[in-house]
Amino acid sequence: MLALFLAVLPAAAASTIAAHITVPSRSPVAVRGTGFHAGERVAVIVSAKSTHRKTVTANRLGSFRATFPGFSIGYCEAYIVRAKGSRGSSAVFRVIPECAPQGPSGEPEG
Repeated sequence: MLALFLAVLPAAAASTIAAHITVPSRSPVAVRGTGFHAGERVAVIVSAKSTHRKTVTANRLGSFRATFPGFSIGYCEAYIVRAKGSRGSSAVFRVIPECAPQGPSGEPEG
């Protein structure tokens, strides 16, 4: 009975880790994911002024990195990133920046 418990414990622990994504770079856009299933195919969608898609495979630790060459997100630009795995993992990352209004010269008012 103890052997069965110990065999199931790692699988149960792995399934309680929530998928999570971050954006370590906005130029070019890079997305990092953790907490996905090992070997899971993950569709990554980044939407700002335009939408870009890429499919990657999570490594044996459930992590991935997706880079979008030629795609950048501006300093005060809102964006959303979605990552949906083939085995049910999913994560969403939204950024709605609060930026100072710009004056007629393009400089922040103040």
